[in-house]
Amino acid sequence: MNIKMKYRSGRLGIAEGLALAFVITFPPIFLSTATKSVQAAGSIGWVPGTLAALSGGTLLYLYTLVLEHNPGDLLTVTQSILGKPASWILGLFYFTVFFVLASLWTRQFAENTLLTALPFAAFDNVILWYSLGSALLIYAGIEALCRSAYVIMPFSITAMLLVFALLLPMYKPMYLFPWQGKGLENLARPFINLLGATAPLSLLLFLAPAFQTIKTVRSALLFGFGGSTLMRVSAVAVFIMVFGSFVGAEKMLPFYEMARLIYLNRYIQRLESIFILLWVITGIIAIAVCLYGSLYILAKLFKLPTIRPLIPAASLVMMQLAMLPSDTNAVLALESNFFGLFCAPGVVVFPVTLLVVFLLKGGRKVCRNCESN
Repeated sequence: MNIKMKYRSGRLGIAEGLALAFVITFPPIFLSTATKSVQAAGSIGWVPGTLAALSGGTLLYLYTLVLEHNPGDLLTVTQSILGKPASWILGLFYFTVFFVLASLWTRQFAENTLLTALPFAAFDNVILWYSLGSALLIYAGIEALCRSAYVIMPFSITAMLLVFALLLPMYKPMYLFPWQGKGLENLARPFINLLGATAPLSLLLFLAPAFQTIKTVRSALLFGFGGSTLMRVSAVAVFIMVFGSFVGAEKMLPFYEMARLIYLNRYIQRLESIFILLWVITGIIAIAVCLYGSLYILAKLFKLPTIRPLIPAASLVMMQLAMLPSDTNAVLALESNFFGLFCAPGVVVFPVTLLVVFLLKGGRKVCRNCESN
């Protein structure tokens, strides 16, 4: 007997998919990702993000090639082609990706809020509000989450372009030289880390049945992830042109530091306070999407009828994990190792293996009722 799955995503279109791809890859622009790239690569700190986006997009395209010829989501198709143990490995891998990323982002956004806006607030209270906000959004469902992201997306893009434009007099293009930066060999580590950071985009493939066709997923990935990548790479380039690679390597919050430099007149100051509100909203939505992704995969693996009873417990565990690292440096080191040593291998191995086995089997379609078996 089939159980009605109340956690199903409903109907999603290209607008919702575009917003989902954007919001799940855009938050690093408000964190220390740009600083780490500049520390590693110097004046070409914008290059690793570009290469990682091209590579990650190509690997995601391999997934869509398989799903184009087979009905169902990524988990169902993997079970049909590689078997149930492989589908469990893939599911647990992506469950870990989403849940750990939600915890890391909760900690980093809470730390940044304390540093910039609420220096006298209690740390655990800020963590609690981020966790509570994301939990409440999950109750609304993924459709509401995607539409919230779609509403906030134009404001995020406009804010970034406004900062870029107002900083134009401070640009020093010579800071982008030398073109080899600290050496091309130093691109490897940030490239691997940023490649691992593309793993959350797989959520669109887990939600593939909710979209009209696989072409809708591709369009969402192209415009959503492409737009996010363009904004993030441009932000790193502007950051380098404004501060230089040596000073920029010391700034822990690149976007905030750039916004602080804007001065219009004596009556309009402290514009960065507006952007703090923007990154708080973006952060809560992104954390909610990641936490939803982890619970969605868990429900699929264990064939649960709903994820709602899991939300309070998962939010509490996420909050506790977010508070475990001792300081910001420990969080950044943990994030670097998580993306580079855990996420990046899976981002490469899973889609390549799935496509190769699918082709070796002659590219035949899988059964349409595998999900209910």
